[in-house]
Amino acid sequence: MITSPNKWNVSGDVDTSNGWKLVNGGNGKSEIVFDYERAVGGMPFIETEEIVSCNGEPVVVDIIFSETFEGLHKDTGDGPFFLFSNAMDTYRLHTQSFSPSSSLNKTTLPFAQRSQRYQRVVLRTANASISILSIGYAEMRPPNPTVNTFSCSNEKLNRIWKEGVRTVDMCTVEAGETAEAWEVTEEGTRIRGQHWAPCRQGTRWGDKTVTFEVKIEKGGASWGVHMVANGLILTLDAEKKALAAFEGLSNTNGVFPSIPRGQWNLSIPVPLNEWLLVKTVAKGSSISISINNTEVAIVNDLNCHPILGGSENNQGSVAFGGPSNYLSIYRFLEIVDGNGISLYKNEFKLADKVRTLADFQVGTNGLACTIDGAKRDRAVFGGDLFVMGRSIYYSTSNFEAALGSIKLLTSHQTKDGYLGNLCPIQAPVNELSDPPTYAFYSLSYALLLVVAIKDYWMFSGDDKIVKSVFKKLNNLVAFTERFVDARGLVVAPPPLSMDWFPMGGPIFGASGKINVAYYDALNAMSNMSVVAGTKDTFAARAEILKTSILANLWNEDAGIMRMSDMLSPTGVAQDINAYAITAGVVPSNPKAQSILSAPNGTHLPLAYQGLERWGDLKVVSPYASGFAAEALFEGNFGSSALDLISRVWGLMANESDPNYSGGHWEAMKPDGTPVTDDTSLMHGWSTWPVYLLPRYLGGIKPTEPGWSRCSVKPVLAGLEIVNVQLSTPNGTIKLCLKVQEKSIGTAEMVLRIPHGTIADVYPPEGWSIVDSDATSATHTSQSIAGTDEETLIRISRLPLPQTTPRTTGKSAEVDMIEEVTSESPTSLTMKQPSSFLRRLIRLFA
Repeated sequence: MITSPNKWNVSGDVDTSNGWKLVNGGNGKSEIVFDYERAVGGMPFIETEEIVSCNGEPVVVDIIFSETFEGLHKDTGDGPFFLFSNAMDTYRLHTQSFSPSSSLNKTTLPFAQRSQRYQRVVLRTANASISILSIGYAEMRPPNPTVNTFSCSNEKLNRIWKEGVRTVDMCTVEAGETAEAWEVTEEGTRIRGQHWAPCRQGTRWGDKTVTFEVKIEKGGASWGVHMVANGLILTLDAEKKALAAFEGLSNTNGVFPSIPRGQWNLSIPVPLNEWLLVKTVAKGSSISISINNTEVAIVNDLNCHPILGGSENNQGSVAFGGPSNYLSIYRFLEIVDGNGISLYKNEFKLADKVRTLADFQVGTNGLACTIDGAKRDRAVFGGDLFVMGRSIYYSTSNFEAALGSIKLLTSHQTKDGYLGNLCPIQAPVNELSDPPTYAFYSLSYALLLVVAIKDYWMFSGDDKIVKSVFKKLNNLVAFTERFVDARGLVVAPPPLSMDWFPMGGPIFGASGKINVAYYDALNAMSNMSVVAGTKDTFAARAEILKTSILANLWNEDAGIMRMSDMLSPTGVAQDINAYAITAGVVPSNPKAQSILSAPNGTHLPLAYQGLERWGDLKVVSPYASGFAAEALFEGNFGSSALDLISRVWGLMANESDPNYSGGHWEAMKPDGTPVTDDTSLMHGWSTWPVYLLPRYLGGIKPTEPGWSRCSVKPVLAGLEIVNVQLSTPNGTIKLCLKVQEKSIGTAEMVLRIPHGTIADVYPPEGWSIVDSDATSATHTSQSIAGTDEETLIRISRLPLPQTTPRTTGKSAEVDMIEEVTSESPTSLTMKQPSSFLRRLIRLFA
């Protein structure tokens, strides 16, 4: 399937009467901005029918991609992306040379662009023209079907849910979907300039000597040493006859700065299409580089600190990549340690293709996976799977993607038990005794992975995966216990204490997030222990931890779970405060509801408030807001939960916004724009509404693995209709809920439960199930054995008590309105003033 643009703007001399003809004079620069109206992806192509230049020279065109409107106006688009993988084009600027021609030609760019709304085409050559007949993207795969459905009487919520499902699909990768980034031939391995891909065997290498041969075909050659994500980058420019060194992720600035460490003009020739012998010696804090047995450069006082994995400084692997205009062939790679003992050897030829692509994570992805975002990193994270897994189970039911993520991450575990929680999707299932250090980002993410595995088991009924990974999960528990202090709290060191917002840095002291995640993980282990055939020691440990958390991190007076015992007791981390409620560490209370609800007016909720460097950055996070919305639902504050969802995700669903992507965004500024130019506008961790809306408004969740038993308890939130359909291993569950909440206080629920499932049905809070017979007896629950037939359940609001405790926030206002409107007009007379006045006093006192 082909995706083509329907809207465009032009600048300069552009004729749009038949396709798009760009013409440059001596000083002109004609360009077109194509707007696909939402984020799309695929293999970019451009079809031309006439190309003209002065003196027959090549015609040069820049093609720039951006998901954000802000990135559109940069010469590099909203990229480049250097952090983790080669699963899409690293660069968002592609420079293409076209030979003059009068015939129809179709050019497909070398790498996929996986999510962008805008495409800018700039004619760079003077006194030239190019006629474009068509432009767009060839689909990598068809969209996954939406197996499960949700709809309600609020169209904004329906739109938010559908766009979340689209995000889920664009952040899901099928096995074999990713194209190979390197071309392995009989002559050697041809590498275009892209993300510097490290050899996964070498992330702990220290002193080493690296030798290889390279033939530069275009631009130059580039490699790195001490590489995990970052390290020392070396670029050999053939045209400039110069070598340059940079400390960082690349040779240019990006999310992290690139530090120049030297440039050397070379006295030796650097010819194109001839083999050069390159030798790089790393010893201590120095690195020397030789070309054809001539030393050309030395870098001293090097102190490369890896941003991933916690390895020692000046340790890491060997990587190959480069600036986008580089194209070279490499062969005969050999790496030895400081004593001359072989560490790695690869001829980089066709016979070595399989291991070359696997060792450098540049082949296709062997497993279906979930990824953090459709563009940029395209890596699997434990913390993201915690959200994405649940979203999948309530939308596409792509269990293979969740399972593949679990298999890939859990294959990485250190000898002391730290479990992998980050991995490029092109990496193979790990079989190394010392797994690559890039797989270890955050202890909280590792613990969230345990909960995500429990969720997968509950929704799929797959006992096999629990049995296969339980020992590894238990090893993670033992690893975490090493950091428990005398108070009974986990105090993880900085390499382990990062969380979802890396720009804030590590959380020092006893992290609220890690301790709550550990509590949740222990309860998940308790649930899974039966299948694993292990004695349950986890529930008791969870209760001890809970006591310690409440005694040391819970500020009961303020209703706040502290981000850390070293940070302000009144500072609010939105996700941590909410997660403490949903995990069952603290009870929901009016103060917590007030903190977690959407701010007054039209303001967006900040992820951090009153928390030093985190709060100073003023980030609005759908990831953190999702935790908050769930906590509100759990506390039966349905209207407040929907208000928060409408406020945060409704902004993303605004089609008139130039940053509209048709998906869910990674993060925002308080003004509702993307937080940076490269912010992901199609991000898996932000898809909370896909899970929350059917889960809570429909009230449906499995209570035993594989849906052998489920519960149905809707949370009312002022909606008149809620429809949910879920595919389960036993068949389809359907729910249709029709509510007259604000008038007569009755509702009807039609349920269809499949054979093999028992549904325990509960009325919404403050309501009861009413018998359909003449007795009209009321019940607090009803169990239904599945028959694949529809069952009608009538529910009614319970009579309101004469006096009720005062609550705060919007839900109290809703309660008050319901109480007043439910009274007959004749009851509000001077003879009976006290009931009405008491309610007013409780609300406004």
